[in-house]
Amino acid sequence: MKRILVTGAVGQIGSELTVELRRRYGVGNVVAAGHRTRPGAVLCEGPFEYIDVARRESIEEVVNRYDIDTIYHMAAILSAVGEAKPHLAWDVNMNGLYNILEVARERKMARVFCPSSIAVFGPDTPRENTPQ
Repeated sequence: MKRILVTGAVGQIGSELTVELRRRYGVGNVVAAGHRTRPGAVLCEGPFEYIDVARRESIEEVVNRYDIDTIYHMAAILSAVGEAKPHLAWDVNMNGLYNILEVARERKMARVFCPSSIAVFGPDTPRENTPQ
């Protein structure tokens, strides 16, 4: 049985992803994780943990406690905050990703998903949909 961790679960995409994963795999098999923002009622229907992805021990603790084998890494600092706080953005976005990948490597996890964000698009991005 898959045991899934969703970082950034309180964010716009993470919150919807968590709900869908819980529908597919069972509420108890999907651990939602956020940093500071309190989760809404829907996310409180299953396990929720506070994780600082910039601290590797924080990730390891939750992965070990729940015997996680799959991670959806959605935690990120987007451009508005990142431009004002570049060190924070680097710590969360770069070091956080590194920490997720290292924990997954050490645990020999089968799957880690780290999708991109709409924030990577700029004003010159083509308006045509990318072929699927």
